[in-house]
Amino acid sequence: MDQKLQDYLFDLQGYLVLEKAIAPSDLATINQWIDDPWEYVENPWTTEEAKRLRYRFRWIGNIQTHTYNMENGVNFQNIIEGGAVFERLIDHPSWVNMVRRYVNSEVNGLSIHENFLNVRGEGGYIHIHCGGHVPLSYLTFRQENTGEWMVGQINVLMALDDIGPGDGSLVLVPGSHNCTEIHPRLEVDGKGLVYDGITGLPAGTAVATKEVYLEAGDVVLFTDAITHGSAKRTNPGYRRTIVYRYSPRFVRERFNLPHSEELLSRLTPAQLEIIEPMRALRPPTANSA
Repeated sequence: MDQKLQDYLFDLQGYLVLEKAIAPSDLATINQWIDDPWEYVENPWTTEEAKRLRYRFRWIGNIQTHTYNMENGVNFQNIIEGGAVFERLIDHPSWVNMVRRYVNSEVNGLSIHENFLNVRGEGGYIHIHCGGHVPLSYLTFRQENTGEWMVGQINVLMALDDIGPGDGSLVLVPGSHNCTEIHPRLEVDGKGLVYDGITGLPAGTAVATKEVYLEAGDVVLFTDAITHGSAKRTNPGYRRTIVYRYSPRFVRERFNLPHSEELLSRLTPAQLEIIEPMRALRPPTANSA
């Protein structure tokens, strides 16, 4: 797409669809990775005693099973620890230059705020959340006439299988990242919410929403400032997606999950700059002074 048209559409809509962004061979590898530990999808939590003590998560190495609400499905947080195919996604050529442009990495640097693989079954969904009314730094969206961008967070959502009607698709309110009026479902007593925890309804039932249908390998690149969520999955089976959230280097990793020395040793310098953009500066030891 022509750069000027791409910029116009991203500024106007708050999102872009990148078709066939991920190679079929990588999709096959990722889907096999999901199939192998399928027991974690069906039973992502530990024992009943551990649940009572709030030790709910299970681990696959440095990857943590996680959910915000049961209807959200299972997140495999810190999925970059899952192998080479997930490492390649860190600076994937289909989107990394676009991310760098809109975050303005020359000025702000670049980091990954959160990275996870999600598997969500029948009946699952996410409530509507975010919007231009929310005063959070990572929901910043600015585009100066000089061509200088400043987007506080960009989500790259990757479809691992086809997502059509009834599959629990991503839901967006186009243009809402630039709207200071509060979405009706996010307003309580005249104040705007970040997240609809009041109605308990799927995002797809909210006014002005648009479902985004994808084929396996397609990607949606969107600002986290846009009002979004997901429709309820009414079809049998599971929706499979990966989300990498990119931000300026000053935004810390969301859950402070560890990175193994094995992973860090394998990353390229460019990938390492994204994963550890602000490495600790320590004084020299007595032996090295």
